[in-house]
Amino acid sequence: MDPEKSLLLAVVLPVVTGLVIAVAMVETSGSTQDPAAATENKVRKVPLTIGHKTIQAVLADTEALRVQGLLGWDRITSETGMLLDFKMEGTYAIHMQGMKFPIDAIWVDSKGVVKLIYETIPANSGQIYPALFPCRYCLEVKAGFCKEYGVKIGSIMQFGPGQ
Repeated sequence: MDPEKSLLLAVVLPVVTGLVIAVAMVETSGSTQDPAAATENKVRKVPLTIGHKTIQAVLADTEALRVQGLLGWDRITSETGMLLDFKMEGTYAIHMQGMKFPIDAIWVDSKGVVKLIYETIPANSGQIYPALFPCRYCLEVKAGFCKEYGVKIGSIMQFGPGQ
């Protein structure tokens, strides 16, 4: 294969309900990588408040960053998390394959309303955790975060520090 061309790799994850989720990753080789694409994959953090806690969330707002997610992280603290931004509302899903620690996953709609919470998802469970309602975001935080900081269905996620 020509090293200047992209290779498309598809990963298909079956779900107990028969739903199949396909995730595509693009690998580019060669030295002619688009500088804008390289900048797009730099780590960006956004302050957000949910429950009675403000954290610095790493923003995953591209397909590549969402697929990578928390893989590669050794731990997560109560001061940080990852905000998966799917750009528009839909019924997306996350997986825990390869994760090194448990998390709470908080599904949030485009208005900032918490629609669904998966608490203390076990590390490397091999399970899929879908948004059962149309959501734009999934906030991944330390396991136990929701109980500790009062995050419930109907809570509001706000960008920036709380009032």
